[in-house]
Amino acid sequence: MDKNIYQFIWKHSGRQQILLALLTVASFPVLYASLELPKIIINRAISEPEAERTILGIGLSPVHYLLVLCFAFLLLVLANGAFKMRINTMKGVVGERQVRRLRFMLLDRMLRFPLPHFSRVSQGELISTVTAETEPLAGFIGDAFAQPLYQGGTMLTILLFLFIQEPMIGLVSVALIPVQAYIIPKLQIKVKQLGKERIRKVRQISERIGESVDNIREIRTNGTIRYVEADFSKHLGEIFEIRFEIYQRKYFIKFLNNFINQVTPFFFFSIGGYFVLHGDLTIGSLVAALSAFKDLTAPWKELLDYYQNAYDAQIKFEQISEQFSPPFLFDWPAAGPGQPSDLRAPYRMESVTWANEYGDRMLHRLSFEIPPGTLVGIAGTNALALRRLAEMMVRLSPPTSGRILIGEHPLDTLPLELLGRRMAYAGPEPHMFTGSIMQNMTYGLRHRPPEEDPATLTPERRRQIREAKASGSPYESMEGIWTDFAQVGVTDWKSFRPWLVQCLVATGGEEQIYRRGLREVFDPDDYPFIAEPLLRARHRLRETLIAQGMEGVLERFERDRFNLHASLAENMLFGLPDGKNLTVGRLVNHSGLRALMEEHGLWEPAVRIGRRFSMRVVSVYQDSADGEVLMMRYPHLDDALFEELVESVTRLRRRADRLERRQSESDKLLFATMFLMIVPNRDGPDLIPAAQRDAIMALRHRLLDDMPADLRDHVIPFDPDQYHGRLNVMDNLLFGRVTTEAPETITELRALVDTALEETDARAYVLVLVALGEVGIGGSLLPVGVRQRIQLMRGLVKKPDLFVIHQAMNSYDPADRLDIIRRMKETLPDMTVIVLEDRLPDDAGFDCVYDLEEGRLVRRGQAGDAAEADAAPDGSDDADGTALRLLSRSTLFADLPETALRRLLGAAEWRNVKAGDFIYRSGEQSEFVFVLAEGEAELIRLQPGRDPLHLAYIKPPEVFGDLELLAGTRRFSTIRARTDLRLLRLDGTALLRLLPYMPSLPMRVIQQTGRRLTSEAPP
Repeated sequence: MDKNIYQFIWKHSGRQQILLALLTVASFPVLYASLELPKIIINRAISEPEAERTILGIGLSPVHYLLVLCFAFLLLVLANGAFKMRINTMKGVVGERQVRRLRFMLLDRMLRFPLPHFSRVSQGELISTVTAETEPLAGFIGDAFAQPLYQGGTMLTILLFLFIQEPMIGLVSVALIPVQAYIIPKLQIKVKQLGKERIRKVRQISERIGESVDNIREIRTNGTIRYVEADFSKHLGEIFEIRFEIYQRKYFIKFLNNFINQVTPFFFFSIGGYFVLHGDLTIGSLVAALSAFKDLTAPWKELLDYYQNAYDAQIKFEQISEQFSPPFLFDWPAAGPGQPSDLRAPYRMESVTWANEYGDRMLHRLSFEIPPGTLVGIAGTNALALRRLAEMMVRLSPPTSGRILIGEHPLDTLPLELLGRRMAYAGPEPHMFTGSIMQNMTYGLRHRPPEEDPATLTPERRRQIREAKASGSPYESMEGIWTDFAQVGVTDWKSFRPWLVQCLVATGGEEQIYRRGLREVFDPDDYPFIAEPLLRARHRLRETLIAQGMEGVLERFERDRFNLHASLAENMLFGLPDGKNLTVGRLVNHSGLRALMEEHGLWEPAVRIGRRFSMRVVSVYQDSADGEVLMMRYPHLDDALFEELVESVTRLRRRADRLERRQSESDKLLFATMFLMIVPNRDGPDLIPAAQRDAIMALRHRLLDDMPADLRDHVIPFDPDQYHGRLNVMDNLLFGRVTTEAPETITELRALVDTALEETDARAYVLVLVALGEVGIGGSLLPVGVRQRIQLMRGLVKKPDLFVIHQAMNSYDPADRLDIIRRMKETLPDMTVIVLEDRLPDDAGFDCVYDLEEGRLVRRGQAGDAAEADAAPDGSDDADGTALRLLSRSTLFADLPETALRRLLGAAEWRNVKAGDFIYRSGEQSEFVFVLAEGEAELIRLQPGRDPLHLAYIKPPEVFGDLELLAGTRRFSTIRARTDLRLLRLDGTALLRLLPYMPSLPMRVIQQTGRRLTSEAPP
């Protein structure tokens, strides 16, 4: 990224800057003419009128001559204004286009930041830089070349005019300009430095604000609001002090500049008046000079402001450039003819090392190869090392050294589009984009910009494309569908549906989502493509029930039949309120419906029966802790309505008068509402006598034949050929109510529902219906388990060749995780799957399992000395190289730089020990440290008169003898060779000299000793 703002401006808008310069130069003759014409008007047309003057061969009287000159002056003023308007507009357009280009460049670079960089820069700081801090650059970019040319040219034109009038007047005009040019910029530098400091302070407080928002729970639970506010006050105070000093210096500069500008007219009046009195200068020339000088101050002020803005813009641009130029910025290679079309090739790491910002090597010289189509597990308890390994595998983080290859192609040379299509990653923190579940599931398929026909583009769209190209930004439309169906071998949503269901089954969420989908409520006008197959399934289920003689299991909604298993509201309306403008809870508040109930003699019985029913409900559920049962039985009775019901019933019980006399109007409405929620067969057939049932049926037919206009648009009637928008999917499929509670019958009915959905190809639409639900900001509306399944779906649905799964299912049991992984692998047998977990069992169906130990990968079931090709010296390499490899594999010395390792090897020597011999015994001097290269040793304790006591086994490339050396004591342990050994003996004094540079060495020695003493015996 350019460091100099002028380089950036010229590179991306050089042609426009040249056009601006030419337009600016073209305006100078018009400016000069507008200065000269007032002098001619005063001297010739007014001061020295003649009987006749000629212009372009036309004789004019004094009045006509004056009018022609005045109109010419007016035209010059208009022309000069038109030039200014055109120049300023063009500058604005150029500036805004380049700021748009700059913002896009910054966003592009932000997307290429290495992941560790995001932990060192706050989200608020990046947002502020891209939006607010680039805004002032728009004005300067447009002014970068045209402004000094225009204002400088204007000054020169005016000065030329003044010198032509009288050289002395010209000298007076420019006398103080050098003073201003020297003093003012000097004073402005300090103001700009303060401005730079202000920007830094604002960024700091932006970071603190973002941190406080992220940690608001900790702030409130710890009661540290006063502490946080004091910190805010400190930063705000620092910003105030800086701005206060800026104001003092800024307005002193303005005062000084205005004083110098006002001194010059003093010389005009004194010197110019002297020349007029002596006849050396006309009054018209003096007036024109005064007018010209007045115009001279404006461009001079603009030039000073330009210098100030240029300094400020350069500082801002440098800060932005530095902020968005972190080390290891990713570069996305473009697709070329030699690039592969897929990633079905061996995946290899060659001596890959990763070190943190402190230089500690967390992963050291990893080398392995994974054949295509295999299932590989990597287990490691070091969370940071495991995370970085997973991120490096999919090129989210770069390695410190080494290479990662797919086939013969280094991973960092493959195009981003290829990696995005053929590689998938699922991490421990599933991130969701605002939108629907379906949009998040298919996010990995958004690779095909929608095609646009140039012949059908609207003028507005053409303008958008033109401006995007002018600012170097993408111009693809965001209004169309970006889903690339061809990536998974389908053509549209309909053909994509079976693969989506297959992925749901593989990730283990199909049955759960399906059962949830049966409970979903949706408007068929919004999703007619879902309502249509569900209606087909309804009719198929009806036919199946009749064929199997199970029609009596359901009491369907029929126009002329009272349904004992439906609520009285459903029976009365033969439908349900739309839920938007009218609900069951507000139904009796409708004046027209109440009047009809009174007309059919139903209102008083409704209040009376509703009162009895309310008292029963309150008695059963008032003190019950199981609120879900209440909601399941009475879905239209929300918490607020229930509390109101409890208060009303409590008031009734406290009074001693007759019930009919102590009911308020609000109580009557409440009891009538409860009356409509009664389901006769469930709540007791005795509650609803035959007379009230007949009245309800009469009212139903009245409403169906002639429903009031204000109810017609707010009630959705039951129709066997229409999907009902207030019933859930299951109720729509049944189109009635279940008449039995026998578990066997209900299970059989559910199986018939499943079969009807399968036979009509409607089951998938139930799944899609759930997927249309919103996830909320960052997936906040979904539990973490659902978000993790969606993340797995996002990767699996694009049919990747390589899928890296890093602790992506930590909310599930280990057995469930392995089951999901196996199903995913069975779904795509050719897919290479790499699973990274803290623990993995041996019998999980993996083709191979690696353990990440102390930054190294050891294949499970393989001896430590055979884990790497260079594990033990064989005499084929030089001694120093072999010793260096051995030390770099050991847990104690792996993170040391090569220079330190070579210092250790300065007094090192190889030794061979035969089986049964002692390397050292307890009580001996602690002079050396040993690194085991080949064979196996044993830590024992000698017991006089008895066999030695076994304590631990020692395998390559372990280090021993270090604990006594660091403790400064004699040997308190004994090491004996179990097999023939080859080991490297290091001088203890050399190791102690390196101790100040290895502060973590004592802790590593303790950890190694603990692991050794708790290790199991070798097989």
